[in-house]
Amino acid sequence: MEIETVLTNKEVPENIRAKFEENVEEGDQLLFIIVGDLTLKSKYGVTSLAVTEKKFMVYDPTLEGELEIYNHSDVLEAKVKRMYGNARLNIIFKDGEGKAGEKKDVFRFTYSVATLCDMAALFIENISAGKKLEEEYDVVHATYEKMMNVCPKCGRTLVRQGAECINCQSKSKIAGKLIKYIKPETKVLVICLFLSIVTTAMALVPPYITGTLVDTVLPNKDRDSLMWIVAALFGTYILQFGIGAIRSYMLRISGDRIVASLRNDVYRKSQSLPMKFYDKTSTGSVINRISGDTATLQSFMLRISQEVVVQFFMLIGIVVIMFILNWRLTLLSLIPVPIVVVGAKIFGRKILPFYRKIWRRWAGVSSVLTDTIPCVKVIKSFAGENRTVEKFERYNDEWLKVDISAAKIATAFPQVVSFFVTCGSLLIWSVGGSWVLSGTGGLTTGLLVSFISYASMFYGPVNFFAYLNDSYQQALSAAEKVLDILDAEDEPDFNKGNCPPIKGKIEFRNVNFSFDRTKKVLSDVNLVFQPGEIVGIVGTTGSGKSTLINLFMRFYDNYEGEILVDDVNIRDIDLQYFRSQIGFVQQDPMMFSDTIYNNIAYGKPDAHVEEVIHAAEIANAHEFIARQPDAYDSMLGERGIGLSGGERQRVSIARAVLKNPSLLIFDEATAAVDSETEHLIQEAIERLISGRTTLMIAHRLSTLRKADRIIVVDKGEIIENGSPEELMAMKGKYYKLVQIQTMADQVKKSKEEENFE
Repeated sequence: MEIETVLTNKEVPENIRAKFEENVEEGDQLLFIIVGDLTLKSKYGVTSLAVTEKKFMVYDPTLEGELEIYNHSDVLEAKVKRMYGNARLNIIFKDGEGKAGEKKDVFRFTYSVATLCDMAALFIENISAGKKLEEEYDVVHATYEKMMNVCPKCGRTLVRQGAECINCQSKSKIAGKLIKYIKPETKVLVICLFLSIVTTAMALVPPYITGTLVDTVLPNKDRDSLMWIVAALFGTYILQFGIGAIRSYMLRISGDRIVASLRNDVYRKSQSLPMKFYDKTSTGSVINRISGDTATLQSFMLRISQEVVVQFFMLIGIVVIMFILNWRLTLLSLIPVPIVVVGAKIFGRKILPFYRKIWRRWAGVSSVLTDTIPCVKVIKSFAGENRTVEKFERYNDEWLKVDISAAKIATAFPQVVSFFVTCGSLLIWSVGGSWVLSGTGGLTTGLLVSFISYASMFYGPVNFFAYLNDSYQQALSAAEKVLDILDAEDEPDFNKGNCPPIKGKIEFRNVNFSFDRTKKVLSDVNLVFQPGEIVGIVGTTGSGKSTLINLFMRFYDNYEGEILVDDVNIRDIDLQYFRSQIGFVQQDPMMFSDTIYNNIAYGKPDAHVEEVIHAAEIANAHEFIARQPDAYDSMLGERGIGLSGGERQRVSIARAVLKNPSLLIFDEATAAVDSETEHLIQEAIERLISGRTTLMIAHRLSTLRKADRIIVVDKGEIIENGSPEELMAMKGKYYKLVQIQTMADQVKKSKEEENFE
């Protein structure tokens, strides 16, 4: 097996790498290195575990010779033992007969590398057991990819595994992705730009008039000229601020349209992303991107398209006027500019990492909010208010610490800039004032006053461009999060438009699946379900039952093998059409904050009232809905607040009934309800499944009394497959599950009878 690079979690010191490479023999190769942080004597220090095809080596400065080497073939068992604050890699070596012999701790580390060491232990043990090197190395590679979300070019931490590094992307490419949101507002922005130039030109008039006032009008005590100048300035200010108000209004409307369009696209994209994206990205983070980051981008895009041009023209205009007034004083006023520019670059490099940290900390705060606010009933029922508040405060404090660290830099830089700008003004006052007093340099008092005014205006654009890098870094950080969604790969829809009629035959052929390639969740699944067949799927928690359904629903497409419906690969069927043919009733039925009517009609928005009522009657839901204050028009709270769990489940079944699907899936539909409600739900299910291919995941085996066949899943494999009678006769896993549940039901019944007596 040939590998491209040796996998490492961080840079390996040259002296340690050299020691490892010296001990790699011909015909062997170094595969991966884990850099640790504790010695075997529990002291902080750089240690390393290197694994080759045939052996593993441990570097520890407390070891004799600093290096110990072990062969994979000598290992019987390798395990990571976690302790308080640290962990150890424990090896049990084989004795002369191949049985358990010496037990030894070979590597100690903190939890920061514990997951990698778990992977290393599994690799060593499996290679020792004779498993294929290539397959085990694939697991190692996947683990490193999962743990090390960094850009291979610049080493920058990515927002998630597989995300494109925005630091390495072409900035023109990023601009091209965002400029399309500005294009529809081009006309408005051009008008605003023209108005900005007009107001900028007007802003340059008052300092010049002020100089004339000081040099000519006031010394001559010319009242008429004074009134004309005041009137001219008044008219200028009216036009300047009036036009400014119109421009601000137009910019606000335009900016709102830009951010609305951007948010629409981000939200639309979020709906088309595969489930694997949401497995790795918190909902709080997604909400933060749609709300906060889009607003940051809107502000920056308007700033770039408007303020940069305006400030640039103002800068050029002021410099030209200043040179006309007095070129020597102008050169003096430019002295602070290089200092400000260099300082801005240094500031940008220092502040950027803080913006990323601030975003991550705030995303953590948002995640706590999205987790806890909807679950307030659970929090209160377990008296967890204080714990929840403590958790929120902990996350909020982490954000505060980072923000305070950023504030030290962000507040110091403006003050430094202001200091140098003020020094520039003092330089003009001292030199220009001495020229006026001495009568040299052709400088009058009015000219000096005008020049000082223009110099003050000149430092405005200088400050703007100095702080532009700060805004740019904020926008770059926000763009990374937004583009992470916009650039993410959509759910694959390979044959859009292919909508064959579905009768109900389902087949799994040699299906294997792993979420992250580190562990198989399903292994070599082969199943055939006939049209109209009712199939129960049972197994212990974590056995892979729901994963079977998730693959069939095409929530995940990265599986090996084939899944077919009526002998057509489901990947060859239009995705939306395929899902529209499936009625999916979940264990925890999700309700929208809307009317009961609209919740039932969600799968068929154009349904007639009679159809909705009929669906509710089939689902045993009509009676309790009719008793609601506004019947079908009753508004539900968030996630269905206002209905009991059983009532929500029956509304969910009504939703599936109205959809009139070809295929039905029930995922623990009666797991969380009482016996009476279970009976009502069971009646509704029996009405619904008639003539339809139905897959039913169930822990309560009583719900499978109508099943034609039972599938037993264990550790991702199908271990039993047959009718309930056949499986009971086999006395295998299903038989044991039935026995356990029967005994549990008897105990429960006897307790209820005792309580009744």
